[in-house]
Amino acid sequence: MEEPTNPRYVGADPVTGKNVFVISPRGGMLSAVADIAGLEAATALLAVVTSILEAGEEISDAERAAFIEPMAASLAEVIGIAAHRIPENAASHAAAEHLIRGTLRKA
Repeated sequence: MEEPTNPRYVGADPVTGKNVFVISPRGGMLSAVADIAGLEAATALLAVVTSILEAGEEISDAERAAFIEPMAASLAEVIGIAAHRIPENAASHAAAEHLIRGTLRKA
């Protein structure tokens, strides 16, 4: 598999408040930090969307649309994290990469 070339979010610098991104090989410490940050972001977004849906209040099409892009990005991140956790097997990794790349091209 190719090495990752896209920066991944790992959090905010506590001193400057700036967002921090890394490009790290899979399986490394920075990759694990990015995985955790991605899962935390997805969990937070899910909590917000769930609370809106459970409230049962009408939301506008514009408000609903505002969540589509972040949800798609979060879902792509979580799928990538899950795919990279598949046991080390060349065939399964190749299949996961194919699925990820095909999905991201359509988005």
